[in-house]
Amino acid sequence: MKKRSIRTRIFFALLTPVLFTCVEKPAYAATTQTAGSSTVTYHVDPAYQVTIPVDTSMQLNETEVPYGKIVVDQVQIEDGKCIQVSLLADFNLKNSNNSKAIIPYQILAGDEAGSHPFTSAQYTKAGEETPLTIAIKKEDWKKAVAGQYSDTVTFTISYVDKSE
Repeated sequence: MKKRSIRTRIFFALLTPVLFTCVEKPAYAATTQTAGSSTVTYHVDPAYQVTIPVDTSMQLNETEVPYGKIVVDQVQIEDGKCIQVSLLADFNLKNSNNSKAIIPYQILAGDEAGSHPFTSAQYTKAGEETPLTIAIKKEDWKKAVAGQYSDTVTFTISYVDKSE
């Protein structure tokens, strides 16, 4: 019998705070609400996808060859911002066996009617593109010695303030 009364006391001792909590606030008590406002915020990070040209090659004595296009596939940017694509290169094809042998070249932007040397461009909308062409003058081909030539072209894609 003692065991049962000890258990009962422990049970009631544990239950007492729950009963007091429930009894403190009668079920019929009125609650008041005040009008107010809250702010819901969400931040969308800038996102964009840009496709740039990959490796290409030219045949001997070709003066121009398509290099591909810079294409802006997706854009989610803030007002006043843009995606800037810049190009960095030596603009000299170097002979792998003769460091003094070079063939100067240009990377041109635009079509044949209005092409110009490409260094950078800014984009703000999906679908914008810049066709690129590699150009080598006939005179420079005539000076070329035999061998394998190459150069590295580095494209940098940046999220920047839009220039006017």
